[in-house]
Amino acid sequence: MILTCSTCSTRYSIDPISISAEGRAVKCAKCGHKWREFPPGDMPKTVPDDISDENASTGTAENEASEGLSIEQMTAGQVSPIRNQAPKKNGKWIAWLVLVLVIVAIGLGGYYGRNFVAQVWPGSAGLYQSLQIDVETTNNLGLEIHDLQTKSVLQNGVTTLTVSGVVKNITETPQPLPRISVALIDDKGELVYSWTTTVEMREVEPWGQVEFSTSMNQPPEEAKNVKVDLLKIGN
Repeated sequence: MILTCSTCSTRYSIDPISISAEGRAVKCAKCGHKWREFPPGDMPKTVPDDISDENASTGTAENEASEGLSIEQMTAGQVSPIRNQAPKKNGKWIAWLVLVLVIVAIGLGGYYGRNFVAQVWPGSAGLYQSLQIDVETTNNLGLEIHDLQTKSVLQNGVTTLTVSGVVKNITETPQPLPRISVALIDDKGELVYSWTTTVEMREVEPWGQVEFSTSMNQPPEEAKNVKVDLLKIGN
């Protein structure tokens, strides 16, 4: 049988036989609250043998009502209060720990195995380079051309074509800056005209960039596209 203190909600497990049909005054061992507890409704009731026994039990019940019998006294130290136990959180922390370890393992694998990743998935090389992480690619120069722009200006009857862009170092070491080749292509993909140019800077700092710009007058009318390349050192 479970008794619950209405004041502090402490719960106790006792033998229902210890409570007579007339009820019993009890006292919470935790907060001292007193009340009269009655046996469960389905508890078998005993008939007293004589009036004197009934009077004696009544007198005892009155004494208990005034003093209040401790629940610990009723159970003679055999039963302890039932305490609500908080659910264990170990499982939650273990799940978070496993997640963190998986993320760390993926990050370390992606970093130390970056050359293999770039070989299997060439598009990942650009991601590594954007994070300034050096990775081996088929680009032996370690340089790339970005932000390529073309502009045609007609002035005094002369058309001037200007080609500009940025040469970026995609490695963690300085790279020598080679000559820049500019080719004009027709609508069939054939070469129409080409020339080379240089910039004052002789090398590009690690993860740095150098701007370039070159122009020519009166480009061929059949030129429709512009292609810019970096020549290998020595060419």
